[in-house]
Amino acid sequence: MIGCKFTMNKISKYVQYLRQIHISSNIFWHQHSIKQKHQFSTNTNSLFLNFSPNFIQIRKFSNTINQPGVSDIATTNDVLISSIKNAKETSDVLQMLRLHSTVMSAPQHLQALNSLFLLQKSKSASSAKDMLCIVITNISKEELIRRPEFTAMCRKIQNYSRNLDLNDVMNSVKCLSYLGVSVNSNIMQMLLQLISKMINDMSLQQITFLHFLLKELPSCPLVDALKLALPIVFETQIQYKLEDNLYWQVEFLNYIAKHGLSQETFDFVMTRIIRNIDQISPKIVQSLLLCLYYKNYSTEKYIDLINRCLQYYMNHLEYIADFSDIDAILLRMINKYSTDSELFYNEEFINKVVEFMTKNEESFENLAFILKKLNRIGYVHRGLLDNMTNKLTSRYDILENMKFGVLLSYIAACANANYIPPGFDELKPLILTRLNIQKDVLELPWLLVTFDLAVLDVWSEELLERVFSRDFLYGFLKRSDNIHDYIMLLKLYQASKTLFPGSYKGSLPPQEIIEKAVKLYQHNINDFPLKAALEHGLGGSDYVLTGVRSKLGHFIDHLVVMRSGGYPVAIKNEIKDNKSLLLEDIVGASDNFAIAILLYRPNSYVINLNCLRGPHMLTNKTIEALGLVVLPISLDVWDGLIDYEKIPYIMRELKSKADHNLTIE
Repeated sequence: MIGCKFTMNKISKYVQYLRQIHISSNIFWHQHSIKQKHQFSTNTNSLFLNFSPNFIQIRKFSNTINQPGVSDIATTNDVLISSIKNAKETSDVLQMLRLHSTVMSAPQHLQALNSLFLLQKSKSASSAKDMLCIVITNISKEELIRRPEFTAMCRKIQNYSRNLDLNDVMNSVKCLSYLGVSVNSNIMQMLLQLISKMINDMSLQQITFLHFLLKELPSCPLVDALKLALPIVFETQIQYKLEDNLYWQVEFLNYIAKHGLSQETFDFVMTRIIRNIDQISPKIVQSLLLCLYYKNYSTEKYIDLINRCLQYYMNHLEYIADFSDIDAILLRMINKYSTDSELFYNEEFINKVVEFMTKNEESFENLAFILKKLNRIGYVHRGLLDNMTNKLTSRYDILENMKFGVLLSYIAACANANYIPPGFDELKPLILTRLNIQKDVLELPWLLVTFDLAVLDVWSEELLERVFSRDFLYGFLKRSDNIHDYIMLLKLYQASKTLFPGSYKGSLPPQEIIEKAVKLYQHNINDFPLKAALEHGLGGSDYVLTGVRSKLGHFIDHLVVMRSGGYPVAIKNEIKDNKSLLLEDIVGASDNFAIAILLYRPNSYVINLNCLRGPHMLTNKTIEALGLVVLPISLDVWDGLIDYEKIPYIMRELKSKADHNLTIE
């Protein structure tokens, strides 16, 4: 009870303004009644949600708000209501208002407002069938609310408003707002005042629907106060008013998430949802998943429920999913995985939806939107890349007309996968031509796309000179958070010096920029978890060189020299003690061969395949071009080994790499 009193005091903080308005509202009503006797018209403006089963439902939960009101008094044999309801054009309703307004009842006026709303709404409907075959009206909303018949109808509804129930009031607000009636007009202010008086008596459904109405309205004191008060009233009442219905429980969970209510309230509703989860249906599962992936709530404890919902979703994919649905769930899943926990990654689900989209021949652009999200977590689906490449090779106009960002997502996905799909080679000149069209748009991520193309062995001297130019780099690198850009530039510089076909003859980045990039890349690299195991396994520290740098700015964790037969060679003390020694001074000095051991962290690998991502493979290739053999080691695998397994593991990897090199020679 103490907690309840505290919460109610909190509510009063936001509702105080509403109560102050009520003190003077009786004066307003009295003045309005006197004025009504002498005045027929006034300026008004508006919105609606029809709860009658004879009308289209604008919001899916509106049919549950069914408290009796003035509008429910109408009998089925009311000829005028039937005529208004069956009107095919806005002008028909206005004609009936013109002829009968002075004798029309409250239900008849409310029906007229509803019909005007539906007829105007039908103008933007996708088909006549969706709006019960209503014929489109030619009267604009702006023209409608200026008509004297409409003004008279609003005046009548104002007269009846004190006797309307909450559903009728919210319906009227919905209609008037949609039609463009100002929130500051007399009728809207009256209706909002009535709503504020009833706020503590609202059902949870009415609170959520009212909030939906209010977010469409411009700011004014009444609207702002209601927006503040509703979530607090909702949070107070949900403990007592939550019904045992999974559909509504998920709707309320969505409201909680969108309006940032407490974790305790979120968990309270989740306990009820778990109890009723056997009622899950295609209509509910997506909303529930989106709530469970909401970034501001701790939901790891519900991971079993999440995976169960995903399995249900996969089993009903043909019936409930389209591109926008899949896109929304993937976005939330990937955000949750990236910021909260690896538990939220579900590979089976991603595989399933990617296969679903390729099977259903989604457009290249839609597939690129999905790729952009999957690239963030290093997920690769080569079948998807094959499908997209086939679209491009079969229809060149797609490539010619696509947006730059769409093309960038496709290139980045292929580069991330270190995969050149069948037919990609014939696209190379077309891709470069397409990029050249926008070469003067400096704001585009030219460094990134040039780097990704280098991963795919697509080279353009013109493109390299553009991103290596002093003007471009000093403009591009002026941002404060640019460490990743410097490192990418360094790796592209290394690739252009070692891998460019026939050797790169163009201009290079300014030396001071390269030196800064090298410092950023090698900064604080002083953790060498493989060092002790290597030294112990090879016979001592004389056989391992740690922290080796190249003239091009490479950094190699460990270097081991081997001779024929795969035996380690001791490294001379003068070499080991030389702090300024560079890789190029060691390699090629004898007939022996050197193995560069590189330690890669988990995010360097494709998340669903046991292989390095393309950008890291490019680094390996540039080191190999200097005459070394590269041995990549996964830190994730290394940390997963028991201590006594580590030395045998690293020795096996070294021997395998040495044997492979000797076989090639």
